[in-house]
Amino acid sequence: MNAAADVRELAKSFRQLIWQAREVELLRVPERLAAMRDAGMFLSSLQRHGVEPLEAVPEATDALLAWGLSVDMVPRNTVLHYGVWNPPGKRQRMFLGDRQESVLIDAVRVSTLLIDEIAPTLAGLAELRPSDIAFGEICHAAADQLETLPEVMNEVYRNVDPVEFYAARLGPFMTDVTVADRQFYGPAPVHVPLYLIDRLVWSSDHGDADLRYFHHDLVKYGLPQWRRLFEYTAGASSLVTRLAREFERPTGPPATRVADAMDGVIRIMNALVTFRSKHSLVAGGAYTDTSPYSTATAGVSPGLLDHILTLTRERARYARSRRTGTRS
Repeated sequence: MNAAADVRELAKSFRQLIWQAREVELLRVPERLAAMRDAGMFLSSLQRHGVEPLEAVPEATDALLAWGLSVDMVPRNTVLHYGVWNPPGKRQRMFLGDRQESVLIDAVRVSTLLIDEIAPTLAGLAELRPSDIAFGEICHAAADQLETLPEVMNEVYRNVDPVEFYAARLGPFMTDVTVADRQFYGPAPVHVPLYLIDRLVWSSDHGDADLRYFHHDLVKYGLPQWRRLFEYTAGASSLVTRLAREFERPTGPPATRVADAMDGVIRIMNALVTFRSKHSLVAGGAYTDTSPYSTATAGVSPGLLDHILTLTRERARYARSRRTGTRS
């Protein structure tokens, strides 16, 4: 249907899916998420072809609102529906059916699951002292996992054409949709919750207005527990700050365990910088001032991504300078 730009058949199939959903009782959360995922494929497809989906199929509005409310999420498909809750293999939902799309979906799936596992563990460090042996062990274990993210981005960089495929063909499926007079972003890969790692490791107490707005904008599209974690850490000392204080005490160098923990956090920061550098290369190739695609999906420009990379690099340098005892 998308290949043929068959909006009539897309609207018909969307309407049939909504009618079928009314005939069954979706008792379990996974069933509601799956319903939103599949409805979202039609929602996004109609929007991509220039049709306001809920004007074409107005009866879908109540279903989307009900499903979103029942799971405490936005009333449309997100990157979670498109990535993590998208079954791999023959049942994988795709807008275009291209191998490059499958590579992107898999990258989203792997990255999101990894971050979802790591974030609560890092949040638990608030209950430990930097000198506790478990503090450093957790930092290094998280670094081991996060150091795989740049390879995920390498896979995207090697296999996905940023201009001809992502910007020109797939990106239009990630545009905003209006539901009950409110606009909601599409299921863009930029919504992978890396902001949770940023928040815990360095940005909770070090960021500017642009970063704070960006993070608060994205967290609305995540899981309820991610929003709770994000709100809980507002104003809390980040891991970089907590460990840097240990190196600034007048009593002399910190214990070996603290130095080891800082080494783990520096590894995390280096992984974030490497990942974001590769991401900026991909986004910069897709969206330029001279191309027809000047703004990335979900309203995020390459300039904003570069700005966040700059902030991440600054905090990584700060962490390294405290570890070596130098002052910048």
